[in-house]
Amino acid sequence: MNILRYTGIIILLVLGINSAQAQGGCSTLLEDISTADLRSLAKEYTRLASYKNPYCDTTGSDFEMIMKQLEKSIVASGSSKEQVLEMMGTAYYHGPLAEYENQKLTIGRDGKPKGKSLPPSYKIPTGDYYIVYLWRKKDYLVFALKGGKVVDSTWWEKGNYR
Repeated sequence: MNILRYTGIIILLVLGINSAQAQGGCSTLLEDISTADLRSLAKEYTRLASYKNPYCDTTGSDFEMIMKQLEKSIVASGSSKEQVLEMMGTAYYHGPLAEYENQKLTIGRDGKPKGKSLPPSYKIPTGDYYIVYLWRKKDYLVFALKGGKVVDSTWWEKGNYR
């Protein structure tokens, strides 16, 4: 009888811990984000992004740290457009510089925004092709590519025109 009671308590504790992690946010399964390889970072980024958890959208979250480490690793490896899209999923925008500069955010007759809001081209790294990810509806991660390879990246906050 005592064995059943202790087993029940252990099961409740395990369920409680898993439930707390699911509610509490955005914890990584990686041992060390700073030393994780590119493939592991991409897999963990995809896993956490799939939860659509508001706790992931906080400054200092594991998700933010993974995104920033993944960004560094992508630039360091000179990943291709296809590799970036495969690792990070659907981009907010991707295309050549000419199309990037033609993207305009306008307000339609219904008062709703039409088009894409992107960082101004003078605020992004030099490249001939761009892949942009939007985080928290205000932070942009911009990858600049030249010759089909990522050469630089930058973070930009919406509304920061300085």
